[in-house]
Amino acid sequence: MPVRDDRWKPSNPLLENVIRKYIDEARSEVCDTTGSASTLAAGGMVLVALGIILAAGSGDPVLAMMVVVALGLGGLAYTGVKAPPLRLDTLQILAPMGGPGNLPAGYLVHPLAWEAGLPAYLVGIPERRLRVAIDLCREHPGAVTDLLRLVERAERHVAEFKPGRDFSPEGRLQEVHKIATRMVEYQVRLVPALTQG
Repeated sequence: MPVRDDRWKPSNPLLENVIRKYIDEARSEVCDTTGSASTLAAGGMVLVALGIILAAGSGDPVLAMMVVVALGLGGLAYTGVKAPPLRLDTLQILAPMGGPGNLPAGYLVHPLAWEAGLPAYLVGIPERRLRVAIDLCREHPGAVTDLLRLVERAERHVAEFKPGRDFSPEGRLQEVHKIATRMVEYQVRLVPALTQG
């Protein structure tokens, strides 16, 4: 898996604030699902009722209070031990924005995007395709998904139209990089024409 690039950051503070907000919300939701306050309050009421019954039945309120405290601590300890570990589904962090694939292509190397689920999104992408995409992400005018598809198309183009050449893996990667670079340059020229026309 390629390493994120901490040196370069796209300059879009509004988008970065939105990503941070979604990360914070996802973390707080994970923390809230492990146990609810209403469940603890109900357990406390049951223990208080048990304490009242024990105090009235035995005539010793101190003993009843010690039993209730011991049962309460035992219940909390059991809940803590048996609680499932907190798991943050990183692919769902940016779901309201359409997922990490809808981020601008430059965010392929942005640390904040890596924190917001991009590694989980890139799991099935071959390393060679990621290397080319990382080299081109700063220039590509579209989203991460668009860039990955472009590199995939470049790979298919090299495989279909240049199959007779005896490429080493490095030579094939260079050829894919060259074709993908041309495609990105074409898109960069095309985008201003589309937005103005």
